[in-house]
Amino acid sequence: MIRFTMAARCEAAGRQNNEDNFQLTDNLAGSEWGFVTDKEVTLSEKGALLVVCDGMGGMSAGATASRIAVKTIKECFAADRLTPEVMASRSSRLLYIEQAIIAADNKIKEDGNHNSEHKGMGSTIVLAWIVEEYVYIGWCGDSRAYRFNHVSGLERLSHDHSYVQELVDSGKLSQELAFEHPDNNIITRSLGDNRQIVQPDVNCFPLNNGDVILLCSDGLSGVLRDNEIESILLNHSDTMENCRNALWKKSEETGWTDNVTIALCRIVSGIEAKTGMSTLVDGSSQTVIKKRKPMRILIALIALLLFLGIAFEAGHFIIKKSWWPSKALVLPDLPDS
Repeated sequence: MIRFTMAARCEAAGRQNNEDNFQLTDNLAGSEWGFVTDKEVTLSEKGALLVVCDGMGGMSAGATASRIAVKTIKECFAADRLTPEVMASRSSRLLYIEQAIIAADNKIKEDGNHNSEHKGMGSTIVLAWIVEEYVYIGWCGDSRAYRFNHVSGLERLSHDHSYVQELVDSGKLSQELAFEHPDNNIITRSLGDNRQIVQPDVNCFPLNNGDVILLCSDGLSGVLRDNEIESILLNHSDTMENCRNALWKKSEETGWTDNVTIALCRIVSGIEAKTGMSTLVDGSSQTVIKKRKPMRILIALIALLLFLGIAFEAGHFIIKKSWWPSKALVLPDLPDS
């Protein structure tokens, strides 16, 4: 049985109005949404869910958009909607997350088209669905999902849909300089944007005991660098309440300028340690190496040296990389000495 705890906080923080919204439930098999901070709970067969939305549009419109998004996700993840077909496999769960985010986008657009005061409103979204020994992540915009473990450290599970992230991806900007870039607030995807069809991203990651899943709006990730977040999680993850409070205090001390939402979930026990597989949208998978034992590394090195020696004696040497689909670098035969 997998046991876990949760904590969360959402407030206006650095702004007058709060356009963020969030929701957590520790039991999707139940009829009511909710959780008790740091109460250790057994994961049900339909799992647990965390969702964070950051609204845009000014005045009350941004708050309306994020509220609609959260409400739609709650409706989609009602116990009776999580049918055996939805729960059947990792790929069916990923598809369902994508459909739920698309439904939230449609609801926001519908409201904006019928209410002139809400025209142009939008919202980011990031959610984490914990089922069995996996966490399923879905997102659109720059609200983030992280995973922390004392062994492997902090890793970002989502990839910002933003102008600055595109600069980083293209090699035009370093990750370090991206944090201070003046255009950090420009996002390239969101819910409610009538100029485009929503394009959420989804992914799946294996869980281990001690993993902490953190969802946050850019009110947190925009003032704290990843190494600062990692340091706080490293030193305060004994309870999720302490972790939440430490993140909140540090962001305030640093000088927050936006609404801040923090949602946390820690896997306490019930998962066997393993090297996991990260399931991609297309159904393929990539190995996520968490830790290699020294002996395994030594054996691999010896095997590699033996292979190179045999190839060298044969008179030619071939190098292949898995990311060169049909290419190989072939060096010419060495001349006889």
